[in-house]
Amino acid sequence: MLADPFVYTLPPERIAQRPCYPPEAAKMLVYDRRDETIQHLQFCDLPKLLSPSDTLVFNDTKVIPARLYGTIDGVSEGTVEILLLEELERDTWRAIGYPMKKLRRAEHVSFSDELSAQIGIYQDASELLLKFHSSSEQLPRTLIDELGSMPIPPYIRSGRSDNQDKSDYQSIFAQREGSVAAPTASLHFSGKLIEELQHNVRCTIEKVTLHVGSPSFLPVLVGDEVKAPGEEVAVVSSKTAQLLQDKKNSAGRIVAVGTTVVRALESIIDYGQGFCGKTSLFIQGAHDFKCVDCLITNFHQPGTTHLLLVQALVGRKALQRIYESALDNQYRFLSYGDGMLVL
Repeated sequence: MLADPFVYTLPPERIAQRPCYPPEAAKMLVYDRRDETIQHLQFCDLPKLLSPSDTLVFNDTKVIPARLYGTIDGVSEGTVEILLLEELERDTWRAIGYPMKKLRRAEHVSFSDELSAQIGIYQDASELLLKFHSSSEQLPRTLIDELGSMPIPPYIRSGRSDNQDKSDYQSIFAQREGSVAAPTASLHFSGKLIEELQHNVRCTIEKVTLHVGSPSFLPVLVGDEVKAPGEEVAVVSSKTAQLLQDKKNSAGRIVAVGTTVVRALESIIDYGQGFCGKTSLFIQGAHDFKCVDCLITNFHQPGTTHLLLVQALVGRKALQRIYESALDNQYRFLSYGDGMLVL
């Protein structure tokens, strides 16, 4: 239970609807925990703040076109919206949808002349179980990729993505399919910035995987109660884990690019083994950060796992100062917005 979670009022006009171009032009608030100072820079200034002993860790998950629109068989009016969460087995997915009440009563949903799905209830009434079928020679997964749209959050253009989001809402490190939301801290990094960090500053770049699912975007703070999030799949290779341990032993800093990276790294118990599986780690309160030294992250909504994690890292009072400073200095918020670096 979190004693005093930070909440704030976010004016709708401060929610970014498109990212900065180029990405490194985004504003970057820098908070130094040693002297409690705040600087206002840009992501293109990041190389000035890092050194060869630093290791940046990115999430290499890839966002799938997880949002589908369809119609319920036998119902002539109204479109339903489906957000795929996880493929449990071939062509069978956990999902959530809208309107949920209508979907719970239905047996089938059609997305095109070729793609449809049988509807069931997954575990409890909060999620659906969809078994996809194709009436053509194309596999259901191929049709999902063709018909699905990028699952941008509802606060960005009411969740209606376009072709530009196919590149905007995907990290340059995206490699392993499985996320239904982007690891947005990575969106500030262009190939040009990575090259400067690697070749000029000579930072080490490492990658881990955490497939972003519903625990990362559903609220966990309901009134005064904190509801622990569910599990997400994470993979940190033993080679990467051991490299990070060696870096820390030699006084190098581990810079996590995104709260999803923090969750993956802090799930490691044995650095020699790394981590592979589902993590239920919920970082809040007085968490003892054993791996991560610094954090690059965006500005988050109240009541989310991301904001509770940042509060655990910097403390309640500092977090309030940071967010008030960002609001006062016209920062752009949430997934496509500006970001911050915690040293």
